[in-house]
Amino acid sequence: MRAPVLVLGSNPVHLGEDALVEPPDATLGDIEALLEAKPRAALITSGGEAGFFRASLCLERGVLRVVLRRGAFEDAWERELSARAATFGAELFVHDDARGYGRVKPGARFSVGAPDATTWTRNASGLVIDAAWEEIAQNAVPLAMDPDIEGLPSNLEEVAFVNGDKPVLYLVVPTHDVNALRSKYSTAMLVCHETPLYVESATGRRVYEVASRETNSHVFISNDAALAQRAARLWDEGSSRNAVAIGELMGYPPCCVAAFVALGERGNNAALTYVTAARSRALGATFHAYLNSAVRHVIPCTPCSFGCSKAIRFAGRVLEALESSVSSALCKALGRPVLYFDEARAIAFEGARVDAKGIEYEEARFLPASAPLDPDEELRARRLFGALLAGPGKFVMKDDVFEVHAGGTVRRIARTNPKLGVLLPFPVEEIAQPALKHRLRTDTQSER
Repeated sequence: MRAPVLVLGSNPVHLGEDALVEPPDATLGDIEALLEAKPRAALITSGGEAGFFRASLCLERGVLRVVLRRGAFEDAWERELSARAATFGAELFVHDDARGYGRVKPGARFSVGAPDATTWTRNASGLVIDAAWEEIAQNAVPLAMDPDIEGLPSNLEEVAFVNGDKPVLYLVVPTHDVNALRSKYSTAMLVCHETPLYVESATGRRVYEVASRETNSHVFISNDAALAQRAARLWDEGSSRNAVAIGELMGYPPCCVAAFVALGERGNNAALTYVTAARSRALGATFHAYLNSAVRHVIPCTPCSFGCSKAIRFAGRVLEALESSVSSALCKALGRPVLYFDEARAIAFEGARVDAKGIEYEEARFLPASAPLDPDEELRARRLFGALLAGPGKFVMKDDVFEVHAGGTVRRIARTNPKLGVLLPFPVEEIAQPALKHRLRTDTQSER
């Protein structure tokens, strides 16, 4: 039986053959169910991010021919999709009735759904902080820091490894900590490579420079010596070129690996958060609190969406392995909406209620960063957001302004390019704590 053609998007089309058609108000689960039929081609009828991420999803799932409506996307978006098609050995076409089919050539790469990458090199915030706001911020009470969770392991990826969900554990640690790892994993194979690097505060990007003052080690750990050695070899040969094989060795869900491989820019963790949020909304995915990476990375990779069922199950097994009180506290922390700017500036809302117009909240808290700003910059940011978000209040995010309605007044701060800030509406209702199957002894030093 010949494989079907898949039609995704909101605009109706008429094909001369039977086709699988996306239902109205489809969710990500509905689209994935259609893709399980292994269509031989896909026709994308929508434009914008809804159409873009549907086309990308088809390419990631092995559809070899994807057709866009001619004129539905600007040229740069078409060429980005064509570059993704080339990554997966597929072809991208545009079509209209007047001119028929045309093949799209790959072009310069960029991240649809994220601010321009130069945002972070310019240290731009996208907020208009005028003299009045400077004065207000100087006298404001800094936004409270989100507290650590007592007993929470410093690296949940190690929990996943002990669970057996990761054939290979990959860590980057200061070289002087390698001996401690050898003792901790005394029965496993460790392969270590020293590298001078530092981590950019806002993006979380690893910058490999000889001039870096820090010498870190890439450490590959496995209970199978051959797997540790293979992972290290693939990394040396090129982590980007070998991303699929490395992802498999790390135990990442294949759908998440494919979505990551599709990207042109993979090193900017802040951009990845924006892209995942945009993709989740465009594909009708939920925002599941287990995947609230702004609060804590329960899974060790970027999910293909914040509603990815495979990533949620992976995270659930990590939470099952924690002590009951720790798991409960972490689930509560994850179940909060977040206003995310970048890896150094993110804010969680306590006692929040999310609706179509905004977020009502009792208190806002500044989230600890894995690579924080310098102390003066961080304090300045906390004072600014302390002045804006002093609660209780209602936060409203508009294209040109942030507003906080509190005590009969409205506080406003204008936005400008690159308009950093994305709202991650992770659910605030209580999360069902996973059944505790077993507990692990792990390092209990708390970090984000």
